[in-house]
Amino acid sequence: MPKWLATVTVAAVRESVIAEYVRRGDVLDLGCLDARREVMSIEETINQFPTKLHEFIRSVSPSVVGVDYDAHGVARLQAQGYRLVCADVETMDLGRRFDTIVAGEIIEHLPNPGCSLVNWRRHLKPGGRLVLTTPNAFYINQVWKILKYNDPQVHEEHTAWYDPHTLARLLEMSGYEVERLCWLPARRTQGRWRVLPARLRSYFHQSFLIVAHAADDGNGHGREEDGSATEYPAGAVIRRAA
Repeated sequence: MPKWLATVTVAAVRESVIAEYVRRGDVLDLGCLDARREVMSIEETINQFPTKLHEFIRSVSPSVVGVDYDAHGVARLQAQGYRLVCADVETMDLGRRFDTIVAGEIIEHLPNPGCSLVNWRRHLKPGGRLVLTTPNAFYINQVWKILKYNDPQVHEEHTAWYDPHTLARLLEMSGYEVERLCWLPARRTQGRWRVLPARLRSYFHQSFLIVAHAADDGNGHGREEDGSATEYPAGAVIRRAA
């Protein structure tokens, strides 16, 4: 059994755990705009706003930078004083490193999650942490939906499901070492009969949080990639790779 699986905890809200890692140092928040383009109206698309998680991190961290690929939304929020960069999280080169990178509910949206994880590792300072949250593939409410409708509820922009084992494996293949797992229960009020399985077996919780750091290279430091990084001025727009 992995060490991280032997010390699993349950947190009422993800912010309580994330706060531990963003109070000090430089923080990078990935996917900081709240958007569901497939279901949003034109007005909602125009009036972009930051995620609740980004707002929370801003309230806790004295030094946070957000990244999102929506150029219009980023420009709009930059004008309001937000420290944002328009970039693709898979190919971004921000020219600096961070003590903590937060990836809240984003990895399940990505077409190339392994490539993205490797790139995020390049942006971590030695000793830095990646804090990642994602829906749980074995969330009990999905079981009820399959029993009732023969179909789970799937976000229209999701590309994959993860559980702690598969995500930990992906992280290890991408040069990380997992150090912490925390289950995140559903926030919605549900009937007792629906939430009882999750109380009996934590593997039925709605989502989970994983904390990881760059794997040790044998010299006491996380593995680092060769190559120089490019400095970008404040408010820079980094185009997505073709």
